[in-house]
Amino acid sequence: MKAGELNKRISLSHYVTERDDLGSEKVVSKKVAEVWAKAESMSNRKIRTADQDQVIETYHFTIRTRSDVDMGWLVGYQGRLFTVRAVDRNQADRTIITTEANIQHDRS
Repeated sequence: MKAGELNKRISLSHYVTERDDLGSEKVVSKKVAEVWAKAESMSNRKIRTADQDQVIETYHFTIRTRSDVDMGWLVGYQGRLFTVRAVDRNQADRTIITTEANIQHDRS
């Protein structure tokens, strides 16, 4: 993998359960790392719901090999959060992360 291809900065995080001062549990996202990545927009698909179309953006993020990234993690990119849907570790020099952006309605 060429270093020049990894030209986007992304953050990797996952959800953890913490206890507050009163002992109640809450789920929060915990940042694990910031890494360089190659970002590729793969598709926008629409899902029909009641009276609106929902647009789901799929991105592939290619990063240097990491063994800790898993489904359900979050990728922060350009001020947006993407949920990890699949992790491909079949190549020794890279990890390819398939993500979906948060669902957004394309009309109000």
